[in-house]
Amino acid sequence: MSSKKRRNNKNDKDDEEEVAAIPRGDHFNLDYWHGLLPNEDTAALLKNDGDFLVRAIEHNGQYNILLSIRCGTSVLNAAVAEVPGSGWDFQGNFFECIKDIVDFHQVRKRPVMITNQTATLDCPIRRKNWELRHKMITLGKELGSGSYGTVFKGTLTIERKQTTVAVKVLTEMSIEASNALWKEARVMMLYDHPNIVKMYGVCNDFTPYYLVMELVDGGAVDRYLEKKGSKLSVKARVNILIEAATGLDYLHGKGCIHRDIACRNLLINKVVKVADFGMTRRTSKYKVDPNKPMNLRWLAPEVYETAIVNKSTDVYAFGVTMYETFTVPYSIPYADWKPEKVYDKVVVKGYRLHPPAKMPRMIGDLMAECLGEPEQRPTFKTVLVCLRNFLKEGGDRGLGIF
Repeated sequence: MSSKKRRNNKNDKDDEEEVAAIPRGDHFNLDYWHGLLPNEDTAALLKNDGDFLVRAIEHNGQYNILLSIRCGTSVLNAAVAEVPGSGWDFQGNFFECIKDIVDFHQVRKRPVMITNQTATLDCPIRRKNWELRHKMITLGKELGSGSYGTVFKGTLTIERKQTTVAVKVLTEMSIEASNALWKEARVMMLYDHPNIVKMYGVCNDFTPYYLVMELVDGGAVDRYLEKKGSKLSVKARVNILIEAATGLDYLHGKGCIHRDIACRNLLINKVVKVADFGMTRRTSKYKVDPNKPMNLRWLAPEVYETAIVNKSTDVYAFGVTMYETFTVPYSIPYADWKPEKVYDKVVVKGYRLHPPAKMPRMIGDLMAECLGEPEQRPTFKTVLVCLRNFLKEGGDRGLGIF
């Protein structure tokens, strides 16, 4: 089986739609078909003895169908092999469709032998409401690229109700990348907040996966700042920071660290929303490999020594984001430095960003606190108090409170 893409001919080329062709097989319509589901998620879904589902794994462009069953502390996986042009082979027996395999073993109570263990099919685990199908999605024009994929404008159709959405298409086919998408999905499904991008679900019938999210029309904050330039007021810039910090405070309150805070990962329409959760972890601290590529310009310097990211490293990244928000014209931090120089100056020699010329003095003081030593960095609750007081007092004098 394979998945293909085709273009529908439209009069308006900008609205051309890309539609994924659905591979053959009745299993796509079964309510216990979970698509390309990672082992970790499979184990989490199958809680009791006899719980089962049908899923797939992808290897070298081929889809291998598995019947996964909970048996004690283990999840057993039995392969379902396609017989080209006629049906399916399951443990030496021929079946016309996968539903027949399940019915044969569940209804007739026939045990399944897997690696010298006997399992029975008791309770089918049905798809969650966020496990979407590719056929529900129509892709439109490309909006941009993010971690692990390309983002398109699209339409989600559920029971004839259509919703305009943003669809991240996972174009990198590595196991690491696909697992990262699932981690992003699992994290985002936990949250409901006006300053966090809403997730509708994941299409995982086949690759490429689709991550279906709320469409935020204004795009990324870095592009917004680039476009607005000097026309954007200090108040508007501070409001961007307040709304971002509100979303991040919510995340931290849920026991999550974002790990990739930057203007490029903030979206804006009527309000700012925190997005791009590919690196987010539901933990108070997380060990990383400092030898792997990281976002050097936003990463707290101590991570290269401790290999630990936590809430305070998120605050450091927010301090760098504050710098970005006030650069006119917009530029990334240390724009004139190559990565080697950034590492030498910032990590080795302790250099810290200076407030941009357009940044009010007390906002600059707050930025310096965020970029300070880990134990001295404020929490996002404190950041919010400071930023809101600045606007309330109408000037610098409202920020001298740490």
